Amino acid sequence: MENLKRASSSEINSVSSCNKLSVQHTIPNVSCHQSSGNLDFGIWHMRMGHIPRKTMTLLPVSIVFPRGGEDVPCDVCPRAKQQRLPFQLSTISTSMTFELVHVDTWGPYHTKTYSDHRYFLTIVDDYTRITWTHLMVTKDEAIPLLISFVKMGHTQFSKAVKIIRSDNALEFSKSGTALEFFTSNGSIHQTSRVQTPQ
Repeated sequence: MENLKRASSSEINSVSSCNKLSVQHTIPNVSCHQSSGNLDFGIWHMRMGHIPRKTMTLLPVSIVFPRGGEDVPCDVCPRAKQQRLPFQLSTISTSMTFELVHVDTWGPYHTKTYSDHRYFLTIVDDYTRITWTHLMVTKDEAIPLLISFVKMGHTQFSKAVKIIRSDNALEFSKSGTALEFFTSNGSIHQTSRVQTPQ
């Protein structure tokens, strides 16, 4: 309230004449208000357009940085830096186990296991989200492991794997053994779209 009184009392009135009419101009006395010293990191982070902590250390102001070298959690920064929209939550469209199975190979890992494994095959049931992981020395072992998995599902659970979905990896989409297995087993092989990590 006092600031408003000061601002109104410090206004400068000037009168000028234009075509024999007197016009009164009210010019407020503009003054810079200094912010209180030692403001916290979060306030300066927002004021400066969400700049990183390292850049904020270069500012000629007194900023109280959080302890431990950690930045204050900011909801805006991760969303502003992402290059694509967030993925929608996955919805399960299957109604029974082994109706749809996702398979993927990963590797080579830079460090081998004790038994020289550098790759692994991941098999995920879409309905239950149960995951099986098989270690491999080479990617050529993926098809025999998948075949044994399908046989295990048929023997142990009396379930046939209807759809096998993989990425566009050559060991599943171009292998003659894999294509022959899909045909003889009656399973449908689907491939996911390129550049869709979700």
